Amino acid sequence: MLRGTPLVAVAGLAGTMLVTDARAADLEAGRAVVVGGKESSVTPCFMCHGLDGVGDSAGAFPRLTGQAAFYMYKQLIDYASGARPNDVMTPIARAMTEAQMADVAYYYSVVDAPFAPPPAVDPDLLERGRELAEDGLDAEGIEACNLCHGRNGTGDPPLFPYLAGQYAPYTELQLQLWQEGVRANDPLDVMAEIAEALSDEDIRAVALYYEWLRPDSGESEGGARVGARARDRAGG
Repeated sequence: MLRGTPLVAVAGLAGTMLVTDARAADLEAGRAVVVGGKESSVTPCFMCHGLDGVGDSAGAFPRLTGQAAFYMYKQLIDYASGARPNDVMTPIARAMTEAQMADVAYYYSVVDAPFAPPPAVDPDLLERGRELAEDGLDAEGIEACNLCHGRNGTGDPPLFPYLAGQYAPYTELQLQLWQEGVRANDPLDVMAEIAEALSDEDIRAVALYYEWLRPDSGESEGGARVGARARDRAGG
């Protein structure tokens, strides 16, 4: 899926994936891709992402657990096509059939695993991350991250991934790749502009905020609170 592809085309691909999900509902085909085997032509996913999709807290491999199936399927399609080039994932994706991509995406979308402990973050940096996530950058006309990625970073399936609990080094790297024009496969073609408006400190702040955040962190109307430093958004 190349940069600038109309959203209706992506939505059509999502519809195809939803049909495929019904075929993969038993999860066995997806699990087979994850664990590999002597007759498998695909590098077993568990070697980097784990059986339960927890990945690597250092950020080399993202948390996949419970991510939207279509989102993961599209990333595999994009790795294979070159729309999202990656030295590790591109050859792996090119060795997979689209059915295998759908199967493994469905598998990781339904497995469950606990989150890693949240990082210790300077309160000022955490507050800056919250502002970017919830308010955006008014001066640059950049909308809040949560507008697409969901309240408290819970995601907005099928197109937008969750960010809450995702490893900060991984999120930082993706924003840097959008800044550099290496990654250009977001469905609305806005991530490059957003990333370019962010300073290195902003990128670090929002990445750490989302790693620290949990999907159930903000049950009140004001959203997730950042310790005692969060402003009372209900009161302005």
